[in-house]
Amino acid sequence: MTISQLQQKIIVKLNKLNLTNPQLEADILLSFILKRPREWVLAHPEFKLTRFQIYKIKNLVRQRIKGKSLALLMGEKEFYGLRFKVNKHVLVPRPETEMMIDEILQLITHNSQLITFIDVGTGSGCIVITLAKKLKSGKFIAVDISRKALNVAKENAKFHNLHNIKFLQGNLLEPISRDPQLISPNSNLIITANLPYLTPKQITISPTIQYEL
Repeated sequence: MTISQLQQKIIVKLNKLNLTNPQLEADILLSFILKRPREWVLAHPEFKLTRFQIYKIKNLVRQRIKGKSLALLMGEKEFYGLRFKVNKHVLVPRPETEMMIDEILQLITHNSQLITFIDVGTGSGCIVITLAKKLKSGKFIAVDISRKALNVAKENAKFHNLHNIKFLQGNLLEPISRDPQLISPNSNLIITANLPYLTPKQITISPTIQYEL
């Protein structure tokens, strides 16, 4: 089966989800399995796939139809131009959260004082890691109640070659309250928190969110 033939079959199945752009998702899945850029996939419609490649793509499509997001299927998500590993233990970074980064960067543009950043409910670590990548100075602390989520965040920090983030397990600001010395003296303090805020009803009607809980 060629890329073009399989692409058409995928689009027909994805149409059941009423997606905005099923062809784009089909291209992304093909690109992911073939380990080729989407441009290559589009330029080689006659390329013949192996049986194993076809099997893997069909398996991903079945999971997608059940409501699993593309990010979880591929195990990664781009945020603020950076790649982050994601899995069932963390929420997938949302584009709207990038506005939080914009606000912080604008807020501290002309601030020369030392700043301690505390990211509460860090999840994948996308907020604190992005800030640590963008800023040349500061103290960075990431807190999450989930050990498994912290492990994902640590992996992402390692991937981005960051070693200046302190990861703490605990509920909200409890780890900080137990050890106030974590906050540098005479430093400004910025706390970020993009915690799950959906109601039980919203979770019920959103299959993609259910896979992240």
